[in-house]
Amino acid sequence: MLNWTRFTAAALASLALAGCGDAVTDPSLRSPEVAARKYVLPTGVSAQMAPGGPYNLRAGPSTDYAVEGSVAGGAGVNISCTSWGESVSGHYGTSVVWDRLGNGSWVADANVLTGSDRQVARPCRRDDYPYRNSSTSGVDRWNFYNRQCTSFAAHRINWNGTRTGKTFTNMYLGEHFGDAHMWDDAARASGVAISGTPAVGRIAQWNRNVGGVGGYGHVAYVSAVYDDGSILIEEYNWSAYSYGTRRLYPGGGYWPSNFINF
Repeated sequence: MLNWTRFTAAALASLALAGCGDAVTDPSLRSPEVAARKYVLPTGVSAQMAPGGPYNLRAGPSTDYAVEGSVAGGAGVNISCTSWGESVSGHYGTSVVWDRLGNGSWVADANVLTGSDRQVARPCRRDDYPYRNSSTSGVDRWNFYNRQCTSFAAHRINWNGTRTGKTFTNMYLGEHFGDAHMWDDAARASGVAISGTPAVGRIAQWNRNVGGVGGYGHVAYVSAVYDDGSILIEEYNWSAYSYGTRRLYPGGGYWPSNFINF
């Protein structure tokens, strides 16, 4: 984190909504993911704790989690991944970003000097979706319905950042993304790259009524790619508006139609 207030709220235009689809119901949730600059964040990022300290190491991204130890002010740390968590005020401002260190413990990013005003490592594999307890009739800041596959995908896209440096929303680069089955066509029309090859950070996309999905299609985040060609995805609303992960194999009947590289 840089030594100034971390995030600036961005006003979004009024957009058409989608189903699997997806206006901010809670303005306090506007803080992260506004100034996206990278399309795939790394792992194993070197950083330094703020002066002062010592700072608590916790078992999860909130002060509700147990303290597992401490780290001295000014100490070097290695950030393996990042997550949305409890809003914490620290040496460098206030942030909802938490850093998971190489030893498995968590520190509030507001107390970590990373050289950036946003998260610097890729998202941790966990349910850090900010609308997980919100009504499914409400809409998120990216103008998708809460707890839909499209909304969670937008969360992951913007946490990593986009190639253009623009925040991904339901209306992106002049195209309406809408329901999940529309995302491949909208991507092509807006110049976003589409591939048949998975990679970490890409969005897996299913067209209508293929791979076990229904008429709205489906989208998910590719979290891992394995040597045997299989992938691990993170997703919402594959089952009942909730978070889950699945490992998918080429030719196994559930393989995505496309992989979108935002």
